[in-house]
Amino acid sequence: MRMLVIVLAAVISLTLACAPTIIEGRKIDPVKVKQMQPGVTKVGTVEELFGKPDKVEKLPTGEQMYIYGYEVKDPHWWTINEFDKQRLEVVLKDGVVQKYKLRTEGKEVVLKQ
Repeated sequence: MRMLVIVLAAVISLTLACAPTIIEGRKIDPVKVKQMQPGVTKVGTVEELFGKPDKVEKLPTGEQMYIYGYEVKDPHWWTINEFDKQRLEVVLKDGVVQKYKLRTEGKEVVLKQ
């Protein structure tokens, strides 16, 4: 009976310790982000660089916002979960980039207006 408890505890520990890494979206390359120029870059170039957006929002100003996201979650039961998160927001008007913002883990990395 004692051996069964030890084996069961070991199996449960190993099961909880081996949580899979979760990846959502595609990593956003800051070098590609810097290739965009507000007032110059067209929507076709944006889609060429980053693909189809994860989400498109219509803004009250008549502009469109393309949103791209990337997130990696590496859960651990014994410590704080590790994560890598990026969000790229590209504002377009009449098919031309007006401004964009790249955030990594909540920090603003690249911003052009």
